[in-house]
Amino acid sequence: MVVLASCHVTTAIDDTQYGAVQRVRHPEGAIARAPSVALGEAGALRFVEPLDCPSEEIVEAHTTTEIATRPNLATFVVGVVATAAGGVLATRGLADGDALYAIAGGVTTAVGLPLAIGPWLGNRRELRAGPAIAPVHRPGPSEPCGDRPLAARAATLAIRGREVYGAIDRDGVFAVPAFQLVDAYTATPASSLDFTALVDAAGGPRTIAGVLDGGALAARAAAFLARADFDAKVEPLRLVPNVTATPPAVALAGDAIRVSVALRNDGPGDAFALRGAITASHRAIDGRILYIGRLARGASIVRELAIPLSRAAADALRGTPIEISIELRDAHGTAPATPLRFRGVPR
Repeated sequence: MVVLASCHVTTAIDDTQYGAVQRVRHPEGAIARAPSVALGEAGALRFVEPLDCPSEEIVEAHTTTEIATRPNLATFVVGVVATAAGGVLATRGLADGDALYAIAGGVTTAVGLPLAIGPWLGNRRELRAGPAIAPVHRPGPSEPCGDRPLAARAATLAIRGREVYGAIDRDGVFAVPAFQLVDAYTATPASSLDFTALVDAAGGPRTIAGVLDGGALAARAAAFLARADFDAKVEPLRLVPNVTATPPAVALAGDAIRVSVALRNDGPGDAFALRGAITASHRAIDGRILYIGRLARGASIVRELAIPLSRAAADALRGTPIEISIELRDAHGTAPATPLRFRGVPR
């Protein structure tokens, strides 16, 4: 047993093994990035500050102990030398007829062989679980974690020579939805609009440049129409409608200009997706969409669009003659071809 025990060397190596990684965000440490304008599900525009949150990685950890039984090379060397020496003695004894040498050689070989062979038998490795240890905490990368409303009172968007003014509420929502600037019925990926916004923010004026992406607008048009305050449904054309309208009425009320149109459908068919595209001589009014929706045969309706104005634009419009043209459109191309026109001073 002593001989066999001396044939091996046993070592124990402790190691730490790492397992699953859990990433935890810390919103309490969120950092605001440069403000931007986000497009809501139904076309609302929101002035927001995107947030980046620091994160922490929690790594599971446990210890292991590797028990390794390896050959004792010193014993192997002794065994090889003893076996060789025994072989020499036995050979000499047999050659000279000397029994003492022969016996000594046999005994030495009998001792040496186990020492030379034993170290290579019974070697193994065994992995044993060690005690549990606390997980490792390490800093993780910053991650986008939503946004927060930009604290602001109002903004003026410059879009293709037009001026779009509106208030911003406590949730960051702009008073003018995107689909007052882009026709929801015809929005396509090509409907993108570049803009620059001058924002009256709580910390002072801010300038934001961005793009209302046409693809995103087209994707949200259905949600806008589903929530609209008019009947946005479009049905196949069975009978041609006969839509007539009076010239638009334009009034300046406080810091808003109100454009209203009275329409009637003398039938025999219904008009679907009726709306008016506004072209105006003043950039604060130009480029808006006035939605009417479905106008049943025999029905009359008055639709009004209130366009908010900055104080400077409202002052400039008071007592100033303007021109407004409204091109009527509908789902089946049956709307009157002649635009509705207003020329004069808003009352």
